[in-house]
Amino acid sequence: MKKQTGIWLDLRNAWIINLPAAHDGETIVDHISSEIEESAAVGGTRSKTPWGPQGGDNQRSVEERRHHEEKHYFELILKQVHPDTEELVIFGPSEAKHGLENLFEKQHKAPKIMGVKSADQMTQNQMVAWVREFYGRPAPRKQPGVGREHEE
Repeated sequence: MKKQTGIWLDLRNAWIINLPAAHDGETIVDHISSEIEESAAVGGTRSKTPWGPQGGDNQRSVEERRHHEEKHYFELILKQVHPDTEELVIFGPSEAKHGLENLFEKQHKAPKIMGVKSADQMTQNQMVAWVREFYGRPAPRKQPGVGREHEE
């Protein structure tokens, strides 16, 4: 069976859901927090003369810094994806998923991207269920009474 992974992300958090190769294996979920500043102060400096013009912080440098923070975040996610992963789905509420998709497409030995989907905020269990459903893999069922000792 193929190694399949799903990544839910926005610009604050990423959850990497690695489905087991075997049906009876354990699903592994990793979490990554981004260090992207959400609202960097954009301001400037005053001139030395009273009531003089105010020089603004270059908007371009703010955007450049944000771009580097996003790239670093995406590279952290890329490093966390298991090297044996063959198929990948990226989903989440923000446009960040497209930036991550672009980074994966530039990689030499990247997994095949099966989809980039929009999804709302989810709990960890909902994310795992979403990835399982995407790949058509039912959740493992525990047999009643297995692992329990019978009391008499």
